[in-house]
Amino acid sequence: MLKTTFFRTAISIGCLLTMTGIASADTKIKMRQTSGGQTYENTSYIKGKRQRSETNNGQMIVIQQCDLRRNIQIMPAAKAYMIQPYDQPTTTTATTANNTTSSQSAPVTKGGVVTSTVTTKDTGERKQMFGYNARHIITTMEMKSSPDACSTVNTKMQIDGWYIDAAFALECDSDGAYTNYTPKASGGCRDRYETKTIGTAKKGFPIWQKTTMFGPGGVESFSTINEVVEFSQATLDASLFDVPEGYRQVDDFASAFSAAYATPETGNTSSNTSSVPSPASTTPNTAPANQPAPKRAGVIRLGVVAVKTGNVAESMNASELALAVRNTLLQQLKGTNVEAVPIDATGAAIQAEAQQKECDYVVFANVGLKKGGGGFGSMLGSVSSVASSVGYGHGTAAGVATTASTAVVVQSIKAKDEMTLDVRLERPGSTTPSFAQQFKGKAKSAGEDIITPLVQQASQAALQAIAK
Repeated sequence: MLKTTFFRTAISIGCLLTMTGIASADTKIKMRQTSGGQTYENTSYIKGKRQRSETNNGQMIVIQQCDLRRNIQIMPAAKAYMIQPYDQPTTTTATTANNTTSSQSAPVTKGGVVTSTVTTKDTGERKQMFGYNARHIITTMEMKSSPDACSTVNTKMQIDGWYIDAAFALECDSDGAYTNYTPKASGGCRDRYETKTIGTAKKGFPIWQKTTMFGPGGVESFSTINEVVEFSQATLDASLFDVPEGYRQVDDFASAFSAAYATPETGNTSSNTSSVPSPASTTPNTAPANQPAPKRAGVIRLGVVAVKTGNVAESMNASELALAVRNTLLQQLKGTNVEAVPIDATGAAIQAEAQQKECDYVVFANVGLKKGGGGFGSMLGSVSSVASSVGYGHGTAAGVATTASTAVVVQSIKAKDEMTLDVRLERPGSTTPSFAQQFKGKAKSAGEDIITPLVQQASQAALQAIAK
């Protein structure tokens, strides 16, 4: 399984905008994304030869440094960043050695070839948008694997967009970025990735885009629309376009999350269950775990315990799944007079921490994931290698993830995977559940975020129960 391919894609094709023209005044651009009946806003900032793109309220950030010919992916929740150079390094021996060493549990074997074909076509249509003459361009990405490949994929993605030449846009020759990128070996098998490009249509700054993913047989499985809603100009601080102080460089965000946040649960007697505490920093608007704000009068406070995992598919990291579910619960269990705080204690200490934090209810959850089929998950990682060159803006299935940790996990979800979520609420000091219910969801395609909607269902049911 390609450990970080989908998350690289979520950031690369969820944030990057390929632009042409000459940079001018500092510019701020707001964009709206509509996906699955929900709407989100993303923001980009441009200063000279650099651009900063933020999604999910700043949980994911990409900085394009055209002057240094590289992109920087930043994950504030983990205080970590990755550097992606536009030009392939001249030597890769050290990297290959490190990748092989990191997979000591399974010897790396040669797989097959996964070919990505990117076709760009200018339809010839033109229209005025925001005072600019916009071009209508359709980009198609297809990926197919050879019979002997580790990852069996036959998938297609289409971007139908309108692009403009703008004075504030970047002259950023990033066409070569990641075209030779090969995901780290995982599970003992490594494929070779090749990219073919067809068409030379001039793109520019994307004003409107509709992205559609197709599953087996050409059936549409997912679509999202991204559109610019506002342009504004103001002087921007240069520090916005560089690595924040105190952040560490990593090669893999998923590993960064695990190293920073995953700690074993004490007193767990089951060999197939695990739990992961979630730091308050990954859940905006939530009081720090050790210093919760005093509870306001009339507010119901829910304490969310570390999530346990039951049986999960081999391709899924149980700790990351638990972290994603807990973070999403902390975001969704909110209302006019309801708030959620993390409970980091385990065993008998849970009740004591819940009482100390003035919790009215303690939330326990158990999640499992049953193996399904194959699909987009492995395909998208390689597509990220050409995302910047096709101007793919703001959105894949991961775009609907409510937390950064969820975006990490959806990379491992495959078509037909089935997720089961058990949630129960108890009063501190009581062993009788005030609410207990099981929820189930099934992925229609690989890379689909089934975590967020399932947790939303569970949260709404729990909130209705305590409101009675």
